[in-house]
Amino acid sequence: MAVPIKLLLHQNDGRLELEVRLLPPKDPGDVPSRAAGSPRLPVFMRSMVIQLNGKTLVEGQLSASISRNPIFRFMFTDIRRGDRFTVDCTDNNGTEFRSEIVVANP
Repeated sequence: MAVPIKLLLHQNDGRLELEVRLLPPKDPGDVPSRAAGSPRLPVFMRSMVIQLNGKTLVEGQLSASISRNPIFRFMFTDIRRGDRFTVDCTDNNGTEFRSEIVVANP
């Protein structure tokens, strides 16, 4: 399965913007499964941790109420070439996802 976290970096007024896009597998769980005929349990991202070079900068709890493909944006200063952003997410089933991006031009 493809990693459901897409990371983008943007320059903005001397600051670096990290854009985090959470892609499916968000499933609202309201569509009945064909086999059972009853609604499936929802699947959504439960937590997100953003690290810079191994140091935690942002830690958050998410819920089923977020949109299907949410986009989060964070602004940072004093970022240098070669710095590495890591984003770890866990869904409500306990499945863990990770994505990384290295700063090329701060």
